[in-house]
Amino acid sequence: MTTAPLTLRTPLFVIPIVMCIAMYEEPFDSAIIGCVAGLLLDTAQDTLIGVSGIVMLWCCLGTSLLFHFFMRRHIVNIILLNAAAAFIQGIVHYFLFFAIWEYDSSGQIFIDRFLPVMIYTAMAVLPFYFIIRFLVKKFGIIVENYIEEKSDDIVRE
Repeated sequence: MTTAPLTLRTPLFVIPIVMCIAMYEEPFDSAIIGCVAGLLLDTAQDTLIGVSGIVMLWCCLGTSLLFHFFMRRHIVNIILLNAAAAFIQGIVHYFLFFAIWEYDSSGQIFIDRFLPVMIYTAMAVLPFYFIIRFLVKKFGIIVENYIEEKSDDIVRE
């Protein structure tokens, strides 16, 4: 957030990192990680403390629940969910800090400032997905699956 931008706008690298972590974590853990990351994002952006914390809490919780119950851990799924989280976070910040106060050039601010950041943040998930996946496979918890075999020795009355 505070480094020199590579382009005119710098992506918010915190969002793709926590979304990739939430893909592999339990729902409660991912909600806590999302809240902390959102608070860090608020302090780095010098905005109202808690806005990104609440947004990222719900985004990470939703991501974790979706991957826990419905979705497969695939790169296309995390790209779509990361793009949704980046757009939700950008839209919330735009409405709370610009649109609600009816600035004259709020539409131009959205196009010039918020939209490029949302697009770059949505694309920034690609390297983090592979890094987090490697770390989870290398250092993550090993889940053992047991298959019960059918036995004719069981006596049923």
